[in-house]
Amino acid sequence: MANNMWEQTAAMAKQHEQQGGAWLKLANDGDTAVVVFLGEPHPREVVFIDNKFVPFDEKMKAQGHKPSLRVALNVGVYGTREVKVMEQAVTFFNTLMELRAKYGLEKWAFEVKRRGAAKDTKTTYSILPDRQLTAEEASAFQALQQHDLPKLYAAEAEGAASGASPAGAPSAKANEPIDVKLAQAIATALKALPREAVDRFLQKFAVQRIRDLPASKGELARAYVDSLVAEYSAESVADVDPFGP
Repeated sequence: MANNMWEQTAAMAKQHEQQGGAWLKLANDGDTAVVVFLGEPHPREVVFIDNKFVPFDEKMKAQGHKPSLRVALNVGVYGTREVKVMEQAVTFFNTLMELRAKYGLEKWAFEVKRRGAAKDTKTTYSILPDRQLTAEEASAFQALQQHDLPKLYAAEAEGAASGASPAGAPSAKANEPIDVKLAQAIATALKALPREAVDRFLQKFAVQRIRDLPASKGELARAYVDSLVAEYSAESVADVDPFGP
C-alpha cells in the first residue's frame, strides 16, 4: 500500500506540473503523458535563436539561417480531458503519421514520453499506442473545444514584436480583471455542472471566485470550461458561493 501511495502521489505531482497554460509540459527525462490527438496539425518553419524558436522569414534567410519544421497539435489529456498544445519536430510528426495510418488517431490514446534531460538539445520523444478508446470516449474527446493554433501563434508573435513581458513575467494585462461578460458566461456554464467540476476549475486557475481571474487567462478559462461541459453531465448544480460578489 505504501509503495502504491508513493506512485500515486508521484503521478499526481507530475500531472500538476503539466497543468496551467495552453502548452503540454514534458520538462524532464522520463516525463510521460497519455493523450488523444485532436484536429488538424499546424506546421511552421522556424529558426532556433537565443534558446527559443522564432519564425523563419526573408530576414532570417538573408542572414544565412536555415529553417526547421515544427508542428503544433491539439491534444486531449486522457486523465483530465484538458486540451493542451503539443509542439514537436518533423521526426515526431512522421511517426505520428505512421500511427495515424495504422491505428487511426480518433480511436486511440497514445503515450508520449520524453527521452532527454531539461535543455538537452538531443532530446527525443517516443510515442506508442496506450489504450483503445470506447465509442463514448472517442466522441467526448472529439467534442472538446480546441485551441485555435494559428491565432495562438499569431498572438505570441505579436507579443514578442511589441516587447511584451516574456512568459511567466507579469504584464499590464495580466493584472487586469477578466471581462465582466466573459466572467458571467463562465459562471453560467459552471453553475450547470457538478461541484467537483467547479472545484477543478478554481484549483486549475488558483482563484476563489471567477471575478478574480486575470484578463490574460480569460480565453484559457473559457476553453477549459468548454472541456468541462463536454465531460460532465448537467445533472448536479454547483454551489453558488464562488460566483458571489
